[in-house]
Amino acid sequence: MSASTALLASPDIQQVMELLKKMKPDEIRAFKEQNDLALKKQLAERKLYALFPDEGPLRRALYPKHITFFAVGGRHEITPWCPKNCDGSGHQERAMIAGNRVGKSMSVCFELTCHLIGWYPPWWGGRRFDRPVSAWVAGEDAKAVRESLQITLLGQPDSLGTGLIPKTNIIGTTSRPNVPEAVDAVTVKSNWGGSSRVLFKTYDQGRESFQAATIDIMIFDEEPPSAIYSEGLTRVMSTVPGKPSGIVMCSFTPLSGLSDVVLSYLPGGKPVTA
Repeated sequence: MSASTALLASPDIQQVMELLKKMKPDEIRAFKEQNDLALKKQLAERKLYALFPDEGPLRRALYPKHITFFAVGGRHEITPWCPKNCDGSGHQERAMIAGNRVGKSMSVCFELTCHLIGWYPPWWGGRRFDRPVSAWVAGEDAKAVRESLQITLLGQPDSLGTGLIPKTNIIGTTSRPNVPEAVDAVTVKSNWGGSSRVLFKTYDQGRESFQAATIDIMIFDEEPPSAIYSEGLTRVMSTVPGKPSGIVMCSFTPLSGLSDVVLSYLPGGKPVTA
């Protein structure tokens, strides 16, 4: 083992100091390069924990609508976006309807990942699950899902674990047939014990593919056809007395105008109490 490798492996600060004293300048440079690479790898594989920080240029206070989106999933103060009959209880259905490149997909995937691994930041006031969950995430077609949701959650195909789901929580994946580098399902280690599961689905599979299952979380990335939305909502409905239903989260730009799905969230095309 080289001095720089031993240095990286050592948790003992005294031992680190002793090794540094013995190292030559070129060995110190090599150690710094190794340390920088190791740190970048570690940060890439723990991206989730760096989002929405208390301070800094990306501090949470700069994203009030994103934080509100999370908050209204749990007990909350009534907002201009709540329906008229809102009593402050968590909303089962939520949609982030906005323009491009404002963090829509990232936000719903952030919340999904918190539920999957059973971890919530200290500031979290939204919906919580106290067990492993099952989830479906859906987009327009397999390639679109691969390039958006899959990369956001898992990272690039050759860098599994550099998305929002920490690498240490990814137990395994299965491939989607006939679509290169596309993932069909992911098994995720949960802090509650056991494992959560995510299944990637597409609108072009048709309404029937969204039938006959019970899940906890339904994610629609890009606006779904109303029939598929209805099926997704049905899948999260609880049939057990006293057991809360699951949740539906959408993230899309309303390119189809005032469609049935848009109007279900924005009657008349605007926030209910605006």
